[in-house]
Amino acid sequence: MRRATLGWARENVFRASRASGSTSRDASSEASADDADARAAYSERLAERAAAARRAGAKTGEASSERVGKTMRADGTAPKFYERVAVEREGGDGTWRVTLDGRTLRTPRRNEYSFATKGLAVGVAMEWDAQDDRIAPFTMPLTQLSATAIDHMWERETRELHVETLLKHFRTDVVRIRSVDEVVASKQAEIHDPILRWARKEFGEVTVSDSIFGPETSDKTTEVLRKRLHAMCPWELTCAFALSAATKSLLIGLKTLRGDLSVDEAIAAARVEEETQIEEWGLVEGGHDLDQLDIRVKVAAPVMLMKLKRGE
Repeated sequence: MRRATLGWARENVFRASRASGSTSRDASSEASADDADARAAYSERLAERAAAARRAGAKTGEASSERVGKTMRADGTAPKFYERVAVEREGGDGTWRVTLDGRTLRTPRRNEYSFATKGLAVGVAMEWDAQDDRIAPFTMPLTQLSATAIDHMWERETRELHVETLLKHFRTDVVRIRSVDEVVASKQAEIHDPILRWARKEFGEVTVSDSIFGPETSDKTTEVLRKRLHAMCPWELTCAFALSAATKSLLIGLKTLRGDLSVDEAIAAARVEEETQIEEWGLVEGGHDLDQLDIRVKVAAPVMLMKLKRGE
């Protein structure tokens, strides 16, 4: 197969389409060949970048997850650049770290993945150890959450952005919106009312509505929530945001973070309407089942992270 560049491939596709007397099948065949050449050239460049990243890592003694981003392919994976994963304890402050081939694992901002408990360090290390010949970041939720907490959530601007985003969407919290369908509304009341009673004790007035825009929120309740969120450490706020985004509910996220809702209970509270529709109309394979798996990972990961961080 001859080497090609993307520009060379595009030019030949154009020529093939304009050649007199050529059939559409001939043009399609030439275009396919040119596309294959372009993909091969692109893959070669990726391989060169991966090799350069490995050389740079070996030279500097770093095992930064930034290298994963630099060699990422279109399928969301990157070449694996290590063989051995280990967990070590720091001599000075007693924290735990993850190493790849003896080099300290670092975040995209080149901070160390430093953990207060061995359990959390082992959890992150297991995600890296589970990778095959390619690294798939979307299979590493503990690593991603940890990087967010370490790199970003301690910054004032970042914290304010996340807190205000949660408060902005609190009006459309799934616990605060009731369906106009009587069957769905009845199940929502059964599952959501205990969460609402807890929320009213914790934060003040929390109303519900059958409008898709949700009910208004009093300034007093908003301020109580704001103070509660800002009082969280970077790890707690990271997990609270992840849980709330996954369940589309700040109330479910906060109650789950406290340990008052299990993973199954949080998912059930977040998916009342969807599960009611499945009961009535049946499950769509490749749709509903994937949604169920997706939310389970997104809820379980922050719950597990906080358990491991607390040493549970």
